[in-house]
Amino acid sequence: MKKQDADKLISSYIKKLFRFAMSRLSKIDEAEELAAEVTFQVYTSLLKQDNIENLDGYIYRIAKNVYANYIGGRKQITAVDGLEYVPDSRDFTQEIIESESYGILRREITYLSKLQREIIVLHYFHDKRVKEIATLLSLNENTVKWHLACSRKELILGMEKTRTTGTLGTEPIRLCNMGHCGCSGSKGDTADFLAKVITQNIAYAAYHQPRTINEIAEELGINPIFVEDEVSVLEENGYMDKLKNGRYRTNIRIYEPNETRHRIYREIEPKYTKLFAEKFFAPILETITEIPEWLHIPDNDINLMKWCLVCFMSHKLIAANGCDYSKYYIKRPDGGDYIAFAVLDVKPDWDTSEADPDIYWSCGDMGRNNFSNGIWWKSWQFDCCWTGRTGGWRDNLNEDFDKICFWLKNQLPETTANAESYARLLEKGYLIKNSDGYKCNLILCDSERKWLEYIPEATEEIKDLSCQYAAEVEKAELIGQPEHMHELIKCQSKNAAGYLHTRVMKALLDMGVLKMPTKEQAKGLCTIMFMG
Repeated sequence: MKKQDADKLISSYIKKLFRFAMSRLSKIDEAEELAAEVTFQVYTSLLKQDNIENLDGYIYRIAKNVYANYIGGRKQITAVDGLEYVPDSRDFTQEIIESESYGILRREITYLSKLQREIIVLHYFHDKRVKEIATLLSLNENTVKWHLACSRKELILGMEKTRTTGTLGTEPIRLCNMGHCGCSGSKGDTADFLAKVITQNIAYAAYHQPRTINEIAEELGINPIFVEDEVSVLEENGYMDKLKNGRYRTNIRIYEPNETRHRIYREIEPKYTKLFAEKFFAPILETITEIPEWLHIPDNDINLMKWCLVCFMSHKLIAANGCDYSKYYIKRPDGGDYIAFAVLDVKPDWDTSEADPDIYWSCGDMGRNNFSNGIWWKSWQFDCCWTGRTGGWRDNLNEDFDKICFWLKNQLPETTANAESYARLLEKGYLIKNSDGYKCNLILCDSERKWLEYIPEATEEIKDLSCQYAAEVEKAELIGQPEHMHELIKCQSKNAAGYLHTRVMKALLDMGVLKMPTKEQAKGLCTIMFMG
Protein backbone atom coordinates (compact mmCIF):
# COMPACT_ATOMS: atom_id res chain seq x y z
CA MET A 1 0.00 0.00 0.00
CA LYS A 2 1.25 3.46 -0.80
CA LYS A 3 2.47 5.50 2.14
CA GLN A 4 -0.04 8.31 1.65
CA ASP A 5 -2.90 5.78 1.64
CA ALA A 6 -1.54 4.09 4.76
CA ASP A 7 -1.16 7.46 6.47
CA LYS A 8 -4.74 8.37 5.71
CA LEU A 9 -6.03 4.98 6.81
CA ILE A 10 -4.12 4.81 10.07
CA SER A 11 -5.34 8.30 11.00
CA SER A 12 -8.93 7.14 10.78
CA TYR A 13 -8.19 4.18 13.09
CA ILE A 14 -6.18 5.87 15.85
CA LYS A 15 -9.18 6.50 18.11
CA LYS A 16 -10.54 2.99 17.50
CA LEU A 17 -7.20 1.47 18.39
CA PHE A 18 -7.12 3.45 21.61
CA ARG A 19 -10.62 2.23 22.48
CA PHE A 20 -9.46 -1.33 21.78
CA ALA A 21 -6.59 -0.83 24.20
CA MET A 22 -8.92 0.66 26.82
CA SER A 23 -11.22 -2.34 26.45
CA ARG A 24 -8.34 -4.60 27.46
CA LEU A 25 -6.54 -2.54 30.11
CA SER A 26 -8.04 -0.58 32.98
CA LYS A 27 -5.12 1.86 33.34
CA ILE A 28 -5.05 4.64 30.80
CA ASP A 29 -1.24 4.96 30.72
CA GLU A 30 -0.91 1.24 29.90
CA ALA A 31 -3.69 1.52 27.34
CA GLU A 32 -1.84 4.37 25.65
CA GLU A 33 1.31 2.25 25.49
CA LEU A 34 -0.58 -0.69 24.01
CA ALA A 35 -2.42 1.57 21.55
CA ALA A 36 0.88 3.04 20.36
CA GLU A 37 2.34 -0.44 19.77
CA VAL A 38 -0.79 -1.62 17.94
CA THR A 39 -0.79 1.50 15.78
CA PHE A 40 2.85 0.96 14.86
CA GLN A 41 2.33 -2.70 13.95
CA VAL A 42 -0.82 -1.96 11.93
CA TYR A 43 0.89 0.84 10.05
CA THR A 44 3.95 -1.32 9.30
CA SER A 45 1.73 -4.14 8.05
CA LEU A 46 -0.41 -1.85 5.85
CA LEU A 47 2.71 -0.66 4.01
CA LYS A 48 3.41 -4.31 3.08
CA GLN A 49 -0.11 -5.30 2.03
CA ASP A 50 -2.35 -4.58 -0.93
CA ASN A 51 -5.98 -5.48 -1.68
CA ILE A 52 -7.11 -6.17 1.90
CA GLU A 53 -10.71 -7.42 1.60
CA ASN A 54 -11.89 -6.98 5.18
CA LEU A 55 -9.91 -4.14 6.72
CA ASP A 56 -11.65 -4.30 10.13
CA GLY A 57 -11.03 -8.01 10.48
CA TYR A 58 -7.40 -7.66 9.35
CA ILE A 59 -6.61 -4.84 11.79
CA TYR A 60 -8.48 -6.62 14.57
CA ARG A 61 -6.29 -9.71 14.19
CA ILE A 62 -3.15 -7.59 14.40
CA ALA A 63 -4.41 -5.77 17.49
CA LYS A 64 -5.41 -9.03 19.17
CA ASN A 65 -1.99 -10.54 18.49
CA VAL A 66 -0.08 -7.49 19.78
CA TYR A 67 -2.25 -7.49 22.91
CA ALA A 68 -1.50 -11.17 23.54
CA ASN A 69 2.23 -10.49 23.25
CA TYR A 70 1.91 -7.45 25.51
CA ILE A 71 0.15 -9.39 28.25
CA GLY A 72 2.30 -12.50 27.98
CA GLY A 73 5.55 -10.57 28.00
CA ARG A 74 6.76 -12.73 25.17
CA LYS A 75 9.30 -11.56 22.63
CA GLN A 76 7.66 -9.19 20.21
CA ILE A 77 6.94 -10.68 16.83
CA THR A 78 5.79 -9.05 13.65
CA ALA A 79 2.12 -8.38 13.44
CA VAL A 80 1.60 -10.63 10.45
CA ASP A 81 3.22 -13.71 12.01
CA GLY A 82 1.08 -16.38 13.68
CA LEU A 83 -2.11 -14.35 13.58
CA GLU A 84 -5.15 -15.83 15.24
CA TYR A 85 -7.94 -16.53 12.76
CA VAL A 86 -10.91 -14.24 13.01
CA PRO A 87 -13.86 -14.49 10.60
CA ASP A 88 -13.74 -11.77 7.96
CA SER A 89 -17.22 -10.66 8.95
CA ARG A 90 -15.98 -9.69 12.41
CA ASP A 91 -16.55 -5.98 13.16
CA PHE A 92 -13.39 -4.43 14.55
CA THR A 93 -15.37 -2.35 17.08
CA GLN A 94 -17.74 -5.09 18.23
CA GLU A 95 -15.42 -6.72 20.75
CA ILE A 96 -14.55 -3.34 22.18
CA ILE A 97 -18.21 -2.59 22.81
CA GLU A 98 -18.82 -6.01 24.35
CA SER A 99 -15.79 -5.95 26.64
CA GLU A 100 -16.04 -5.48 30.40
CA SER A 101 -13.37 -2.78 30.55
CA TYR A 102 -15.15 -0.73 27.92
CA GLY A 103 -18.27 -0.88 30.04
CA ILE A 104 -16.30 0.26 33.07
CA LEU A 105 -14.84 3.12 31.07
CA ARG A 106 -18.27 4.27 29.95
CA ARG A 107 -19.49 4.00 33.51
CA GLU A 108 -16.64 6.17 34.76
CA ILE A 109 -17.29 8.77 32.10
CA THR A 110 -20.75 9.28 33.60
CA TYR A 111 -19.10 10.21 36.91
CA LEU A 112 -17.31 13.17 35.32
CA SER A 113 -18.77 16.66 35.51
CA LYS A 114 -21.23 17.56 32.78
CA LEU A 115 -18.68 19.66 30.87
CA GLN A 116 -15.85 17.14 31.17
CA ARG A 117 -18.19 14.35 30.14
CA GLU A 118 -19.18 16.27 27.03
CA ILE A 119 -15.56 17.01 26.11
CA ILE A 120 -14.48 13.36 26.55
CA VAL A 121 -17.38 12.05 24.47
CA LEU A 122 -16.73 14.54 21.67
CA HIS A 123 -13.00 13.79 21.62
CA TYR A 124 -12.89 10.01 22.01
CA PHE A 125 -16.27 8.87 20.73
CA HIS A 126 -16.98 11.42 18.00
CA ASP A 127 -13.38 11.96 16.89
CA LYS A 128 -13.51 15.73 17.40
CA ARG A 129 -10.25 17.62 17.65
CA VAL A 130 -9.50 20.07 20.44
CA LYS A 131 -10.08 23.04 18.16
CA GLU A 132 -13.45 21.69 17.02
CA ILE A 133 -14.53 21.03 20.61
CA ALA A 134 -13.51 24.52 21.65
CA THR A 135 -15.65 25.98 18.86
CA LEU A 136 -18.65 23.75 19.63
CA LEU A 137 -18.60 24.51 23.35
CA SER A 138 -17.45 28.15 23.09
CA LEU A 139 -14.32 27.42 25.12
CA ASN A 140 -10.67 28.31 24.89
CA GLU A 141 -8.53 25.53 23.38
CA ASN A 142 -6.29 25.48 26.45
CA THR A 143 -9.40 25.04 28.61
CA VAL A 144 -10.40 22.01 26.55
CA LYS A 145 -6.90 20.55 26.89
CA TRP A 146 -6.96 21.14 30.63
CA HIS A 147 -10.33 19.39 30.99
CA LEU A 148 -9.09 16.47 28.89
CA ALA A 149 -6.05 16.06 31.13
CA CYS A 150 -8.10 16.31 34.35
CA SER A 151 -10.71 13.92 32.98
CA ARG A 152 -8.10 11.33 32.10
CA LYS A 153 -6.74 11.46 35.65
CA GLU A 154 -10.26 11.03 37.03
CA LEU A 155 -10.87 8.12 34.68
CA ILE A 156 -7.62 6.43 35.72
CA LEU A 157 -8.67 6.61 39.37
CA GLY A 158 -12.21 5.51 38.58
CA MET A 159 -11.16 2.52 36.46
CA GLU A 160 -9.13 1.22 39.40
CA LYS A 161 -11.92 1.84 41.91
CA THR A 162 -14.47 -0.74 42.98
CA ARG A 163 -17.81 1.02 43.10
CA THR A 164 -20.41 -0.45 45.43
CA THR A 165 -24.15 0.15 45.52
CA GLY A 166 -25.40 1.81 48.69
CA THR A 167 -28.35 0.81 50.83
CA LEU A 168 -30.84 2.78 48.71
CA GLY A 169 -29.70 0.88 45.64
CA THR A 170 -30.79 -2.45 47.11
CA GLU A 171 -33.52 -1.22 49.45
CA PRO A 172 -35.05 1.97 48.00
CA ILE A 173 -37.32 3.98 50.27
CA ARG A 174 -40.69 5.55 49.55
CA LEU A 175 -42.09 8.78 50.91
CA CYS A 176 -45.74 9.40 51.75
CA ASN A 177 -47.87 12.26 53.10
CA MET A 178 -45.77 14.69 51.07
CA GLY A 179 -47.05 18.22 51.52
CA HIS A 180 -46.35 21.83 52.39
CA CYS A 181 -46.76 24.37 55.14
CA GLY A 182 -47.41 27.73 53.51
CA CYS A 183 -48.67 28.64 50.04
CA SER A 184 -48.35 26.18 47.17
CA GLY A 185 -47.18 27.31 43.74
CA SER A 186 -48.58 26.95 40.23
CA LYS A 187 -46.71 23.65 39.79
CA GLY A 188 -48.09 22.15 42.99
CA ASP A 189 -46.13 21.16 46.07
CA THR A 190 -43.83 18.47 47.44
CA ALA A 191 -46.04 15.62 46.26
CA ASP A 192 -45.80 16.87 42.68
CA PHE A 193 -42.03 17.38 42.59
CA LEU A 194 -41.32 14.11 44.41
CA ALA A 195 -43.85 12.00 42.51
CA LYS A 196 -41.17 9.62 41.19
CA VAL A 197 -39.55 7.04 43.46
CA ILE A 198 -36.09 7.88 42.05
CA THR A 199 -36.56 11.54 43.05
CA GLN A 200 -37.67 10.53 46.55
CA ASN A 201 -34.55 8.39 46.98
CA ILE A 202 -32.27 11.14 45.67
CA ALA A 203 -33.79 13.55 48.20
CA TYR A 204 -33.46 11.06 51.04
CA ALA A 205 -29.85 10.18 50.11
CA ALA A 206 -28.77 13.78 50.81
CA TYR A 207 -30.95 14.38 53.87
CA HIS A 208 -28.83 13.09 56.75
CA GLN A 209 -25.53 14.06 55.14
CA PRO A 210 -24.65 16.29 52.18
CA ARG A 211 -23.51 14.37 49.10
CA THR A 212 -22.11 15.07 45.66
CA ILE A 213 -23.92 13.97 42.52
CA ASN A 214 -21.56 11.00 42.25
CA GLU A 215 -22.02 10.01 45.89
CA ILE A 216 -25.79 10.08 45.49
CA ALA A 217 -25.47 7.99 42.32
CA GLU A 218 -23.34 5.41 44.12
CA GLU A 219 -25.76 5.27 47.03
CA LEU A 220 -28.64 4.60 44.61
CA GLY A 221 -26.60 2.43 42.25
CA ILE A 222 -27.68 4.42 39.18
CA ASN A 223 -26.08 6.48 36.46
CA PRO A 224 -24.98 9.94 37.71
CA ILE A 225 -26.47 11.53 34.59
CA PHE A 226 -29.97 10.67 35.83
CA VAL A 227 -29.15 11.99 39.29
CA GLU A 228 -27.76 15.21 37.82
CA ASP A 229 -31.00 16.01 35.99
CA GLU A 230 -33.21 15.28 39.01
CA VAL A 231 -31.01 17.27 41.40
CA SER A 232 -31.05 20.21 39.01
CA VAL A 233 -34.86 20.40 39.22
CA LEU A 234 -34.88 19.93 43.00
CA GLU A 235 -32.26 22.64 43.49
CA GLU A 236 -34.03 25.07 41.17
CA ASN A 237 -37.24 24.70 43.17
CA GLY A 238 -35.67 24.91 46.62
CA TYR A 239 -35.93 21.27 47.64
CA MET A 240 -32.14 20.89 47.70
CA ASP A 241 -29.37 23.36 48.50
CA LYS A 242 -25.98 23.32 46.81
CA LEU A 243 -23.27 23.90 49.39
CA LYS A 244 -19.90 25.59 48.85
CA ASN A 245 -18.07 22.25 48.72
CA GLY A 246 -20.14 21.12 45.73
CA ARG A 247 -22.31 18.80 47.80
CA TYR A 248 -26.09 18.92 47.90
CA ARG A 249 -28.30 18.89 50.99
CA THR A 250 -32.01 18.16 51.04
CA ASN A 251 -34.21 21.01 52.24
CA ILE A 252 -37.31 18.92 53.01
CA ARG A 253 -38.28 17.99 56.53
CA ILE A 254 -38.57 14.19 56.49
CA TYR A 255 -40.42 12.55 59.36
CA GLU A 256 -39.07 9.08 60.16
CA PRO A 257 -40.84 6.60 62.46
CA ASN A 258 -38.95 6.15 65.71
CA GLU A 259 -39.92 3.94 68.63
CA THR A 260 -38.69 6.31 71.32
CA ARG A 261 -40.54 9.22 69.74
CA HIS A 262 -43.66 7.10 69.38
CA ARG A 263 -43.62 6.20 73.07
CA ILE A 264 -43.17 9.85 74.06
CA TYR A 265 -46.20 10.88 72.01
CA ARG A 266 -48.30 7.99 73.34
CA GLU A 267 -47.71 9.46 76.77
CA ILE A 268 -47.91 13.22 76.22
CA GLU A 269 -50.67 13.59 73.60
CA PRO A 270 -53.52 12.12 75.68
CA LYS A 271 -52.23 13.87 78.81
CA TYR A 272 -52.09 17.38 77.35
CA THR A 273 -55.20 16.96 75.19
CA LYS A 274 -57.20 16.25 78.35
CA LEU A 275 -55.69 19.23 80.16
CA PHE A 276 -56.34 21.68 77.32
CA ALA A 277 -59.86 20.36 76.71
CA GLU A 278 -60.85 20.55 80.38
CA LYS A 279 -59.05 23.76 81.35
CA PHE A 280 -59.38 25.93 78.22
CA PHE A 281 -61.75 24.76 75.50
CA ALA A 282 -64.69 23.26 77.41
CA PRO A 283 -65.12 26.03 80.03
CA ILE A 284 -65.25 28.70 77.31
CA LEU A 285 -67.41 26.84 74.78
CA GLU A 286 -69.95 25.84 77.42
CA THR A 287 -70.57 29.51 78.25
CA ILE A 288 -71.42 30.42 74.66
CA THR A 289 -75.19 30.30 74.22
CA GLU A 290 -75.86 33.02 71.64
CA ILE A 291 -74.74 33.70 68.11
CA PRO A 292 -73.29 37.22 67.52
CA GLU A 293 -75.40 39.34 65.20
CA TRP A 294 -72.56 39.73 62.73
CA LEU A 295 -72.38 35.95 62.23
CA HIS A 296 -74.78 34.02 59.95
CA ILE A 297 -74.84 30.29 60.60
CA PRO A 298 -76.83 27.63 58.67
CA ASP A 299 -80.02 26.84 60.60
CA ASN A 300 -78.70 29.07 63.41
CA ASP A 301 -76.93 25.99 64.77
CA ILE A 302 -74.49 27.31 67.39
CA ASN A 303 -72.72 23.92 67.40
CA LEU A 304 -71.29 24.72 63.93
CA MET A 305 -69.83 27.92 65.32
CA LYS A 306 -68.16 26.02 68.19
CA TRP A 307 -66.39 23.67 65.77
CA CYS A 308 -64.76 26.69 64.11
CA LEU A 309 -63.92 28.20 67.50
CA VAL A 310 -61.87 25.13 68.46
CA CYS A 311 -59.48 25.76 65.55
CA PHE A 312 -59.12 29.48 66.24
CA MET A 313 -58.71 28.90 69.98
CA SER A 314 -55.92 26.48 69.07
CA HIS A 315 -54.18 29.42 67.40
CA LYS A 316 -54.02 31.07 70.79
CA LEU A 317 -51.98 28.13 72.05
CA ILE A 318 -49.54 28.71 69.19
CA ALA A 319 -49.36 32.43 69.95
CA ALA A 320 -48.52 31.63 73.55
CA ASN A 321 -45.11 30.44 72.40
CA GLY A 322 -44.67 33.18 69.82
CA CYS A 323 -42.57 31.50 67.11
CA ASP A 324 -43.25 32.46 63.52
CA TYR A 325 -41.73 29.69 61.41
CA SER A 326 -42.76 31.39 58.15
CA LYS A 327 -39.18 32.73 58.17
CA TYR A 328 -38.15 29.22 57.12
CA TYR A 329 -40.42 29.27 54.05
CA ILE A 330 -38.71 28.80 50.70
CA LYS A 331 -39.78 31.15 47.90
CA ARG A 332 -40.04 29.02 44.78
CA PRO A 333 -39.93 29.99 41.08
CA ASP A 334 -43.59 29.04 40.51
CA GLY A 335 -44.81 31.38 43.25
CA GLY A 336 -44.84 28.80 46.04
CA ASP A 337 -43.72 29.95 49.47
CA TYR A 338 -43.61 27.09 51.95
CA ILE A 339 -41.78 24.53 54.06
CA ALA A 340 -41.74 21.15 52.33
CA PHE A 341 -42.30 17.98 54.33
CA ALA A 342 -42.70 14.24 53.79
CA VAL A 343 -42.97 11.06 55.83
CA LEU A 344 -40.77 7.99 55.37
CA ASP A 345 -43.14 5.20 54.40
CA VAL A 346 -41.95 2.26 56.52
CA LYS A 347 -43.75 -0.24 58.70
CA PRO A 348 -42.48 0.13 62.26
CA ASP A 349 -41.27 -3.04 63.98
CA TRP A 350 -42.88 -2.07 67.28
CA ASP A 351 -46.47 -1.95 68.50
CA THR A 352 -48.25 1.07 67.02
CA SER A 353 -51.80 0.03 67.86
CA GLU A 354 -54.07 2.95 68.69
CA ALA A 355 -57.85 3.31 68.50
CA ASP A 356 -58.94 5.04 65.29
CA PRO A 357 -55.62 6.81 64.57
CA ASP A 358 -56.93 8.16 61.25
CA ILE A 359 -59.47 10.40 62.96
CA TYR A 360 -56.72 12.84 63.94
CA TRP A 361 -55.57 13.86 60.44
CA SER A 362 -56.15 17.42 59.24
CA CYS A 363 -55.54 19.77 56.32
CA GLY A 364 -55.52 23.46 57.12
CA ASP A 365 -55.74 26.24 57.94
CA MET A 366 -56.52 27.04 54.30
CA GLY A 367 -57.01 30.68 53.37
CA ARG A 368 -58.38 32.00 50.09
CA ASN A 369 -59.44 35.51 49.00
CA ASN A 370 -60.49 37.73 46.13
CA PHE A 371 -60.42 41.52 46.23
CA SER A 372 -60.88 42.30 42.53
CA ASN A 373 -63.58 43.13 39.97
CA GLY A 374 -66.07 44.33 42.54
CA ILE A 375 -65.66 41.18 44.63
CA TRP A 376 -64.52 41.24 48.25
CA TRP A 377 -64.28 38.09 50.29
CA LYS A 378 -61.88 36.01 52.35
CA SER A 379 -62.35 32.40 53.33
CA TRP A 380 -60.98 30.07 55.98
CA GLN A 381 -61.35 26.31 55.86
CA PHE A 382 -60.11 23.39 57.90
CA ASP A 383 -60.46 19.78 56.79
CA CYS A 384 -60.57 16.84 59.18
CA CYS A 385 -62.32 13.48 59.37
CA TRP A 386 -65.60 15.08 60.51
CA THR A 387 -65.90 17.60 57.65
CA GLY A 388 -66.84 15.06 54.99
CA ARG A 389 -64.70 16.76 52.34
CA THR A 390 -62.12 15.15 50.07
CA GLY A 391 -59.45 16.69 47.88
CA GLY A 392 -57.71 18.82 50.51
CA TRP A 393 -56.09 22.08 49.46
CA ARG A 394 -56.17 21.15 45.78
CA ASP A 395 -59.98 21.15 45.81
CA ASN A 396 -60.33 24.33 47.89
CA LEU A 397 -60.89 26.63 44.92
CA ASN A 398 -61.24 30.40 44.75
CA GLU A 399 -63.81 29.98 41.98
CA ASP A 400 -66.20 28.19 44.34
CA PHE A 401 -66.20 31.09 46.78
CA ASP A 402 -66.54 33.56 43.90
CA LYS A 403 -69.73 31.75 42.85
CA ILE A 404 -71.08 31.77 46.42
CA CYS A 405 -70.39 35.49 46.52
CA PHE A 406 -72.33 36.02 43.27
CA TRP A 407 -75.16 33.82 44.56
CA LEU A 408 -75.43 35.82 47.76
CA LYS A 409 -75.73 39.00 45.65
CA ASN A 410 -78.36 37.39 43.40
CA GLN A 411 -75.90 37.57 40.53
CA LEU A 412 -75.87 33.84 39.74
CA PRO A 413 -79.15 33.17 37.93
CA GLU A 414 -80.14 29.53 37.58
CA THR A 415 -79.69 29.37 33.80
CA THR A 416 -78.23 26.79 31.44
CA ALA A 417 -74.99 28.80 31.36
CA ASN A 418 -74.68 28.49 35.15
CA ALA A 419 -75.81 24.86 35.43
CA GLU A 420 -72.26 23.62 35.89
CA SER A 421 -71.62 26.18 38.64
CA TYR A 422 -74.67 25.09 40.59
CA ALA A 423 -73.76 21.42 40.14
CA ARG A 424 -70.29 22.11 41.55
CA LEU A 425 -71.58 24.07 44.57
CA LEU A 426 -74.13 21.36 45.35
CA GLU A 427 -71.49 18.65 45.03
CA LYS A 428 -69.17 20.51 47.39
CA GLY A 429 -72.05 21.04 49.80
CA TYR A 430 -71.60 24.80 49.86
CA LEU A 431 -75.18 25.14 48.65
CA ILE A 432 -78.04 22.92 49.77
CA LYS A 433 -81.21 22.55 47.70
CA ASN A 434 -84.53 22.00 49.47
CA SER A 435 -88.22 22.56 48.82
CA ASP A 436 -87.81 26.31 49.37
CA GLY A 437 -84.91 26.60 46.92
CA TYR A 438 -81.24 26.96 47.85
CA LYS A 439 -79.56 27.80 51.14
CA CYS A 440 -75.92 28.57 51.92
CA ASN A 441 -74.27 25.84 53.97
CA LEU A 442 -71.29 27.96 55.10
CA ILE A 443 -70.81 30.30 58.04
CA LEU A 444 -70.86 33.91 56.83
CA CYS A 445 -69.18 36.65 58.83
CA ASP A 446 -69.77 40.38 58.34
CA SER A 447 -66.44 41.32 59.90
CA GLU A 448 -63.19 39.34 60.08
CA ARG A 449 -61.92 41.79 62.70
CA LYS A 450 -64.89 41.12 64.98
CA TRP A 451 -64.45 37.36 64.59
CA LEU A 452 -60.76 37.49 65.52
CA GLU A 453 -61.50 39.75 68.50
CA TYR A 454 -64.17 37.30 69.62
CA ILE A 455 -61.61 34.51 70.12
CA PRO A 456 -60.67 34.36 73.83
CA GLU A 457 -57.06 34.62 74.93
CA ALA A 458 -55.31 31.78 76.74
CA THR A 459 -54.68 32.21 80.47
CA GLU A 460 -51.21 32.13 81.96
CA GLU A 461 -51.88 28.60 83.19
CA ILE A 462 -52.70 27.48 79.63
CA LYS A 463 -49.65 29.26 78.25
CA ASP A 464 -47.46 27.43 80.75
CA LEU A 465 -49.02 24.09 79.75
CA SER A 466 -48.40 24.96 76.11
CA CYS A 467 -44.72 25.68 76.83
CA GLN A 468 -44.37 22.42 78.75
CA TYR A 469 -45.89 20.46 75.87
CA ALA A 470 -43.61 22.27 73.39
CA ALA A 471 -40.52 21.23 75.36
CA GLU A 472 -41.62 17.58 75.32
CA VAL A 473 -42.32 17.70 71.60
CA GLU A 474 -38.99 19.34 70.79
CA LYS A 475 -37.12 16.59 72.62
CA ALA A 476 -39.05 13.93 70.67
CA GLU A 477 -38.80 15.60 67.27
CA LEU A 478 -35.04 16.16 67.38
CA ILE A 479 -34.40 12.42 67.67
CA GLY A 480 -32.56 11.18 64.59
CA GLN A 481 -32.89 14.47 62.69
CA PRO A 482 -29.93 16.08 60.84
CA GLU A 483 -28.44 19.24 62.30
CA HIS A 484 -29.52 21.52 59.46
CA MET A 485 -33.18 20.83 60.41
CA HIS A 486 -32.78 21.51 64.13
CA GLU A 487 -33.65 25.22 64.12
CA LEU A 488 -36.79 24.65 62.07
CA ILE A 489 -37.82 21.74 64.32
CA LYS A 490 -37.27 23.80 67.48
CA CYS A 491 -39.39 26.61 66.06
CA GLN A 492 -42.19 24.31 64.90
CA SER A 493 -42.16 22.48 68.21
CA LYS A 494 -42.97 25.72 70.05
CA ASN A 495 -46.28 25.76 68.18
CA ALA A 496 -47.02 22.08 68.84
CA ALA A 497 -49.97 22.60 71.19
CA GLY A 498 -51.91 24.17 68.35
CA TYR A 499 -51.74 20.92 66.42
CA LEU A 500 -53.68 19.02 69.06
CA HIS A 501 -56.89 20.53 67.64
CA THR A 502 -58.34 17.32 66.18
CA ARG A 503 -57.58 15.44 69.39
CA VAL A 504 -59.26 18.25 71.32
CA MET A 505 -62.27 17.95 68.99
CA LYS A 506 -62.53 14.24 69.79
CA ALA A 507 -62.24 14.94 73.52
CA LEU A 508 -64.96 17.63 73.32
CA LEU A 509 -67.21 15.24 71.41
CA ASP A 510 -66.73 12.64 74.13
CA MET A 511 -67.51 15.29 76.76
CA GLY A 512 -70.67 16.39 74.94
CA VAL A 513 -69.37 19.94 74.45
CA LEU A 514 -69.38 19.44 70.67
CA LYS A 515 -72.04 17.53 68.78
CA MET A 516 -71.60 15.53 65.60
CA PRO A 517 -72.73 17.50 62.54
CA THR A 518 -75.37 16.04 60.29
CA LYS A 519 -74.25 14.57 56.97
CA GLU A 520 -75.55 17.71 55.28
CA GLN A 521 -73.76 20.05 57.67
CA ALA A 522 -70.46 18.16 57.47
CA LYS A 523 -69.58 19.40 53.97
CA GLY A 524 -69.69 23.00 55.13
CA LEU A 525 -68.18 22.33 58.55
CA CYS A 526 -65.18 24.44 59.66
CA THR A 527 -65.59 26.90 56.78
CA ILE A 528 -66.12 30.65 57.10
CA MET A 529 -66.57 33.34 54.45
CA PHE A 530 -65.67 36.84 55.58
CA MET A 531 -67.72 39.33 53.56
CA GLY A 532 -66.48 42.56 55.04
